[in-house]
Amino acid sequence: MATLADLWASLFPTAVAVAPLTPGAGEREVGWVRVLKARVPAFEGLDAGDLAILPAGALAAVAPGPVDRGALVAGFVRAAVAALLLIDGEGGGVAADADAGVASPIDGFGSEAAAAGLSVLRVAGVDPTVLERSAIGFLVNRRAELDRQASLMETRLEALALEGSDLAGLVGAIGAGLGRAVALEGRRGDALAVHAPPNVPGATAAVGAYLARPRSVALRLALPAAPVGPSGAGKGGGARSSGSLALLGDRPVSELERVVGERIAVLLALELARDESVHRARDTVRRGDSLPAGGPPWVVLLADQAPPAADASLDQREELRRELRLLAPARRVALRGDATSLELRAVLAAGVDDPGGLALAERIGRFLGRTVAVSRPFSDPGDRPSAEAEARSTLEASRAVGQPIGVARADRLAAYRLLGALHNLPDGLRQARALLEPLLGGRTDVRAERLATLRAILDHPGSAEAAASLGIHRNTIAYRVRRMEAASGWSLDDPDLRLALSVAVRLVQTAQD
Repeated sequence: MATLADLWASLFPTAVAVAPLTPGAGEREVGWVRVLKARVPAFEGLDAGDLAILPAGALAAVAPGPVDRGALVAGFVRAAVAALLLIDGEGGGVAADADAGVASPIDGFGSEAAAAGLSVLRVAGVDPTVLERSAIGFLVNRRAELDRQASLMETRLEALALEGSDLAGLVGAIGAGLGRAVALEGRRGDALAVHAPPNVPGATAAVGAYLARPRSVALRLALPAAPVGPSGAGKGGGARSSGSLALLGDRPVSELERVVGERIAVLLALELARDESVHRARDTVRRGDSLPAGGPPWVVLLADQAPPAADASLDQREELRRELRLLAPARRVALRGDATSLELRAVLAAGVDDPGGLALAERIGRFLGRTVAVSRPFSDPGDRPSAEAEARSTLEASRAVGQPIGVARADRLAAYRLLGALHNLPDGLRQARALLEPLLGGRTDVRAERLATLRAILDHPGSAEAAASLGIHRNTIAYRVRRMEAASGWSLDDPDLRLALSVAVRLVQTAQD
C-alpha cells in the first residue's frame, strides 16, 4: 500500500500543509481516492483511509456557509479519511492569494479541518480529474504510474526544446514539475542553469546554499556522455561526460525524482551537446559563408559521409560530392565542409514549390542510398549554425528509430525520439513479439522479408509506394498482404491495429539488428 507521504512526494510535490501534520500522519496508508463533486451526494463513497480531493469550486458549492463546512468536516472525521487535498482554482494559488490580500474561499475550511485533527494539504494549478486518475494509477501500479509521470515530463521538455527553449527554460520546467530547486551543471561542474520555483518553500534558500557550496546537493545525477562527432569528440577521440542534473535542498529525494532524472538524462545530454554545437558553430562561422541564391528560406541537410559498412576513399568521396552538385543548380544547393568531414553537409534553398526543401532532400537521399536529415526552414543567415545542430540531432534520433532510406525531418524530432525510446517500455518487446507471432516462424530471411513488407505497408499511403520502397512489383505486395492477413486474421485497414503493428514491428526489427 502507498502512504500519504508517497503520494505527496510523487504526484503533488508542490502541495503545502495547511497546518503541521501530526506525527506519523505521512505514514498513514491511503486506500483509495475520492473527488468532491458540486452536487448531493458530494461523494460516491467515503471510507477510512481515503484521500479526499476537494476542488475550490466544488467546495464552495457544497459548503457555502459555516454550518455546511462544520458538517462536512465532521463527516471527514467520522470516516477517518487519510487526508484532505484542497485544490485552488486557476489563479488562486496560495502565494497569489497572499500577495493580492484576498482570502481564498477554501481558507476557512482548511483551517477548520486542520483544527479538527485532519491532515490537510493544499495545492494550486492542478486538474482534479487528472490528479485523481494519477493517484488511482499510483495505488494500482506504482511503478507504471511513476514511469507515466516521467514520460509526461520528458514530453514537456521535448516540446520546449522543439520550440527553441534554452537550457534555462528546460531547467525551469524540471524545477516546476518536481517542486524543488534544481541545477544543470556542465562537464566541469559549473552551473549552466539554476532554478528555484517561486511557490516552493525553501527553494530560494536551497539555491543560495548550492551556490555557496556546490557539493551540497540532495542528488547529483550524471548525464550520459555527449555523442562523438564533429562537435563532441575529444582529443583522444572518445566521448566526454556531458554534465549532471543536481536536485537541491534538504528534502529527501523521492522515488519520482529518481525515475524522472533517469528518464530525462539522455534528453538533457542531447540538449547540452546541441547547445555546445550551436555555440561552437557560431564562433567559427565566417562572414564570407555563402548560402544558395535561391533562398531564403533555406534548410540544412546532413547525412553520413559514407555508409557505416563502407570504406570509401577520399577520391571516392570527392567523386560523390561532384555528382551531388549535378543534382541541382548552385542556386539551390551549396555543399559545406570537404571530403574529410565526418558528415556530408549542405544548405538547400527551399523554393515556393518546395517550402521545406523536402523534395530536393528526398532526391539527394535516394541518390546517396541512405537517410538524410533536414532542419526546419530559416531565413536569417545567422541561424544556419542552429539549423545545422538541429539537423544533426534529427539524424542521430533517426538512427535510433532505424529510419528507412528517405528524409528525416527536424519538425518530427520528438516523434523519432519517442519511437527510439519504445524499446525501453517495460515488457514492450515481449508484447511486440506476441502480436507479430504469426510472422515470426520459419527461416531468418523469410521472417525479415515479412517484417519488411509489413513495415512498408504501414509506413506508406498505398501499395504502389510500399512496393517502390522495397523494389518489388505492387502485385507482389498485394500477394504478401493477403498471405499475412490469412495467416494472422488481421485486417490491415483497421487504424488501431495499424498503430499497434507499427510500434511492434519497429521494436522487433530494432531488437534483431
